[in-house]
Amino acid sequence: MTPTYKKIDSTIMNKMNKIQVLNIIHDKKIISRADIVKITGLTPPTVSRIVEQLINQDGLVKYIGVGDSNGGRPPINIAFNGSENYVIAVDLGATLIRGLLSDLNNDMQMEIQVATGLGKSYESIMDNVANVIERLLNKKGLNRDKVLGVGIGIAGLVNIKNGMVDFSPDFGWEAMNIQNSLKQRINLPFIFDNSTRLMALGELDYGLGKKYRDFVVINIGYGIAAGIVIDGKTVCGSKGKAGEFGHILVDSDTNIKCECGAYGCLEALASGRRIAALGKELFEKKKSQKLMELCRNDPGLIDAKLVFEAARSGDKDANEILETVTNYLGIGIASLVNLLDPEVIFMGGGVSSNGEIFFKPLIKAIKSHLISRDKKLDIKPATFADYATLTGAFSLVVNKIIRLESLR
Repeated sequence: MTPTYKKIDSTIMNKMNKIQVLNIIHDKKIISRADIVKITGLTPPTVSRIVEQLINQDGLVKYIGVGDSNGGRPPINIAFNGSENYVIAVDLGATLIRGLLSDLNNDMQMEIQVATGLGKSYESIMDNVANVIERLLNKKGLNRDKVLGVGIGIAGLVNIKNGMVDFSPDFGWEAMNIQNSLKQRINLPFIFDNSTRLMALGELDYGLGKKYRDFVVINIGYGIAAGIVIDGKTVCGSKGKAGEFGHILVDSDTNIKCECGAYGCLEALASGRRIAALGKELFEKKKSQKLMELCRNDPGLIDAKLVFEAARSGDKDANEILETVTNYLGIGIASLVNLLDPEVIFMGGGVSSNGEIFFKPLIKAIKSHLISRDKKLDIKPATFADYATLTGAFSLVVNKIIRLESLR
């Protein structure tokens, strides 16, 4: 039987060619039309037509002058127009809402952060997000028409198919229609995803992760989650819920209940929230003089950072907390390594910023649970630290722009 082939519609082909040319210009930064012809194999008239569209219709490319000649007519150079177009990135965290205005070259123009208002209503938090975006748009001298979109990172189970946050233990949300809520408040195209997956995307596109095809970003802060990259792509799962590493079972005998409602989750036993809770227990039992000094006898001031500080000073009980926590983390992270065999693990989040007192016992605990005991374990700090989710939110929008895709 003779196979039949479907003719590719000329409109689709033109768009594919346009995307290819735009991506080459974005990657090369500066290039001539003649070099684009050589790379793509497209005809000179086709490349010229596409370049004119990208300059005059889309505003994503610009002429920057005549290049050096190797004999014959000198080339006219063009460049990605990153400095005249902008993106807003937002990190919606349990403690802070942080917003950045950056141009498409990822040069930051303005930063704002406000308290999330975790104890307030869902609608109030959505208002706070919209307020951060509006304040960034009010930057003096900014042409709002040049702000091409907003990327938002949210802690929780983000359903990328229907625009819902199905569940967020950090916020206590269930089945929240973030898509509709933000659409009522933001007059810009926007896109959002899970905050830790965005950490992985930012690492992949702009960080040390560019050197790797398979890695995991582990976010240990108020909660615990993972962003997974396999074969150079972030893993979303069927609906966008992949990476809920904090809710694997690491202790079936504990009576410690997780915010998700289950018992024995890694997040319940090893997050920054748990470290702070254990520190407050020490205070109540009057077992740590150093911790009592650091919090000035106010247990409400005890957080994970203070527990680490007490441990650094040699406090025995604080160090026992860290030993317990890192052992649980070792069980969980070793399970990820055994399952995925990543080239490298990047560690982010506030808890991971505590240096050797955190990493030394953690690496020991991980190795003790690896199936391959001689495996070289490569663990690095996340490239962008506190800006990891924001970098990923920026990347989420830019990737859509250079693929000529809608953000909605």
